[in-house]
Amino acid sequence: MDEYFITCPRGLEEVTANDIAQHIKDSPNLNKGGVSFFGSLKDLYKVNLYSRTGMYVLKKLFEFKANNYDMIYKKIYQFNWAKIINNQTTFSIRTKVKSNEFENSGYLTLKVKDAIVDKIRKSIGKRPNIDKINSDIKIFLIVKNNQIKIYIDSSGRPLFMRGYRSKIHKASLNECLAAGIILLSNWDKKSLFYDLMCGSGTIPIEAGMIAYNIPPGILRSKFAFQLWNDYDKNLWENVVRESKSKINFNNDIQIFGSDNVRKNIDLSIKSAERINLHKHINFSTKDLSDCTINKSTGVVIVNPPYGVRLGTEENLQNLYKKIGDVFKNKCSGFDTYIFTHNKNLAKFVGLRTRRKFILKNGQLDCRLLYYPIKEGSFF
Repeated sequence: MDEYFITCPRGLEEVTANDIAQHIKDSPNLNKGGVSFFGSLKDLYKVNLYSRTGMYVLKKLFEFKANNYDMIYKKIYQFNWAKIINNQTTFSIRTKVKSNEFENSGYLTLKVKDAIVDKIRKSIGKRPNIDKINSDIKIFLIVKNNQIKIYIDSSGRPLFMRGYRSKIHKASLNECLAAGIILLSNWDKKSLFYDLMCGSGTIPIEAGMIAYNIPPGILRSKFAFQLWNDYDKNLWENVVRESKSKINFNNDIQIFGSDNVRKNIDLSIKSAERINLHKHINFSTKDLSDCTINKSTGVVIVNPPYGVRLGTEENLQNLYKKIGDVFKNKCSGFDTYIFTHNKNLAKFVGLRTRRKFILKNGQLDCRLLYYPIKEGSFF
């Protein structure tokens, strides 16, 4: 059994733990910015394939305590790096530091790099290559006070890169974050689901993948663990084969995505085609005020502009007011949600929130605002 750590957007730690718990034997443990768990090689493969909200799945190599940079060099040097890095593979180092002892993260990364390179050169007589952008092996260094943990990344590209995007929309939502928002809504995967401002379709597509049990990593052809010495090709292919057998398109689920820009809808449909969901999501070009909501129950999620990249706060105030009007007048009986970074704009919705979820969208502090719409109880 090895120890692993799966990183995720801040605020989605509990969602991530619940999501992966169904795929591993032992119970995961919550941490800031991720979830730790013990598991087998099969567990590692399954988490990489199935995790909807994880970003990287890291395998812990070792940990130690140190009080100065020279001590870190010595401890790093002691590890047998030649068993995972050779002169044919490239590597990079990512450092996350929260420590008064090691405030210079750049110098810390340099000392770790020197220790790894020196040890490999001594072991095999050749120097390994470093590639900061597209490295074969990524080493993660996590420092908290004087506690140092060393991990190797098993994912390669971050897991939000599902492979279904035909083009990156300039304001598109991270797939892991989109899936996390849907899971936070507690949508039952049976009732109606709407995204009335779907942009390039990330939220409806992630909803479809959840509803029909499509593994998030099913389109990916490459993971970092496939370059490891202990890679078990047969085991991995069996995990993938089993996941495909669990996809179920027999469920009668209605998912809707609409946007007022036709190019966005065309992009959404192309992306849905890549993941075989184009026949299971109803995409349409509509202005927000023209949207029609079936008289029933379900979930409505919108991710309007924040005023950071698209538009300005002044001309977005009317948009947020319009969202509130649509919720009040057309969404009775629905659980409605707004995901936004701008707390001031959210005031123009004109509805009382039942709950607020604090989430990180990159470097932005955001809120998922929950408005259960009951007739006559808007204020």
